[in-house]
Amino acid sequence: MKSLLLKIASLFILTSITATIHAEDMRRFVSLSGYWKFTIGDDIQWATPSFDDADWDQIAVSNQWEDQGYDDYNGYAWYRKTFDFSNVPANTTLYLMLGRIDDVDVVYLNGKVLGRSGSFPPTLIETPDRRRKYAIPAGFLKENGENVIAVRVYDGHGEGGIIGNPVGIYYDADTELLNLNLTGRWKIHAGDNKEWKAAVYDDKDWKRIQVPSAWENEALPEYDGYAWYRVNFRVPENFMTGDIYLTLGKIDDVDDVYLNGKYIGGVYDLKRDGEFRRSGNEYNARRIYKIDASLLKRGELNTLAVRVYDGQGEGGIYEGPVGIMSAENYRRYKNKHYTSKSFWEFIFDDMYIDWD
Repeated sequence: MKSLLLKIASLFILTSITATIHAEDMRRFVSLSGYWKFTIGDDIQWATPSFDDADWDQIAVSNQWEDQGYDDYNGYAWYRKTFDFSNVPANTTLYLMLGRIDDVDVVYLNGKVLGRSGSFPPTLIETPDRRRKYAIPAGFLKENGENVIAVRVYDGHGEGGIIGNPVGIYYDADTELLNLNLTGRWKIHAGDNKEWKAAVYDDKDWKRIQVPSAWENEALPEYDGYAWYRVNFRVPENFMTGDIYLTLGKIDDVDDVYLNGKYIGGVYDLKRDGEFRRSGNEYNARRIYKIDASLLKRGELNTLAVRVYDGQGEGGIYEGPVGIMSAENYRRYKNKHYTSKSFWEFIFDDMYIDWD
């Protein structure tokens, strides 16, 4: 008890210098709130962009369908939304955000599967509290043309439909701080094998996944356990000098990172640096690892391998930015995302530290 009181007393002194991490800096590019076309039932043809939905009902997103004339309805339903856009922000990845969906969904963009959450009957896995954020790969959207989103939903009980905010297409403004943007299609494979860190390993049979994005959205539906990511990239001969930092956004839950076969960092290294305090909070730590400049092959192919363990819920490299920053941009990033905590926030966090 005495040590506990001393610990609490010391917090008054430390309050002014503590820090916390904000969420990613998502900026809205296209608003998709308002009324969407809607019908109950289930037909895979409804995902086709050319399907004529003129006789469908219209209901508001993001309100449950029970409040809009579909009282006590449980089962399958579909939403559709048509929109145009132009002037895509350069060198950035767009995300479709749909608040939360009760209970299960698969999302199509112009007839292509964009992502999914949960599992439909007969192996029903409900994910009503999961944030729907789906990265949009290059080539999925039609600039200066008509785009169609179709969402297949299954609700098992209680409220149903696309519920909550935000609803729209967004981009992460933090990508502007990347000197080399590594967002895009990576390789991924479930399981655990230390040989997968090697630069020369043959990963041609691995699945592909958009990074950042929860692996449940695409490659590993409802998977918990180990998986590895790999990506190859080149840097120019005249790439920046000085201190270099790799940022991998946020990873759920635990990671070890290798560059050209050499270990450069893991989440528990960040705990020693104060990035997070208590066990179970690893998923919320910003992954920023300083790179030994001698490991980066300028003008040649480099290989990044990331070993991840997910214990429950969403898994993988789920939030950006993902890429390489100079020391100057790293400082700008830290200044942007770290602010002082209140005294009581610090008390709450520190009460759960595993003290010796």
